[in-house]
Amino acid sequence: MTCVASERHDVVRTHAWVRDGTDRLFRALGTLLDADFGAPSRLPGWSRRHVVAHLARNAEALRRLLTWARTGTPTPMYADATQRIREIESSAQYDVGRLREELVDTAAALDRDVATMTKPQWQAEVRSARGRVIPAAEVPWMRAREVWLHALDLDVGVDIAEVPAGLSYVLVDDVVEFFAAIPDAPAVRISCGDRSWSIGTDGPLVRGEPSYIAAWLTGRSNGEGLSADDLPELPPWL
Repeated sequence: MTCVASERHDVVRTHAWVRDGTDRLFRALGTLLDADFGAPSRLPGWSRRHVVAHLARNAEALRRLLTWARTGTPTPMYADATQRIREIESSAQYDVGRLREELVDTAAALDRDVATMTKPQWQAEVRSARGRVIPAAEVPWMRAREVWLHALDLDVGVDIAEVPAGLSYVLVDDVVEFFAAIPDAPAVRISCGDRSWSIGTDGPLVRGEPSYIAAWLTGRSNGEGLSADDLPELPPWL
């Protein structure tokens, strides 16, 4: 199955996923003491502080794309290849109170921007951090996958099975499209209900629920919950 880009550009649907994922993220973080923020996340080399810092800065970066779409003046997510890393490392040093506040404030500001975009503005072309030309309508999707996947990365009790099935299907489409463009990506066939995907040809068959497939493809699991002839080792995604 090829990626259906229009599913990524259904702003009403993806914005709802952003709001649900943000709410779940906030509730999970609400269970942590300030001292817990320094503990390792599930992402190599990142503490929970880094994940929260990244989510705050990501909201600001995505807002820049919406500004681009509204004004026509190019405002890229990042000025250069190192800005993202510099901002995360710097923000991760903030005290926890400031981190919590910035996460909430930047998420709310992005939500307001999304809610005030017009239909013509959603069709305006912008560029992702990787240089892809995309309609602004893809921005809420980009945020939806960020909040849900990083809620898992925080290791604060959010379960893979909580990720909405609809979001997981679109995420599988997205990741398969990404891997299919990599010449040395391993071949694999993926099946979930009446939907199927392929990377390369004649690869092993992997079956499972959409959230578990998405978790494996994005490096959030080692294949838990999947039935497979064999699980190939996948290259990093994003």
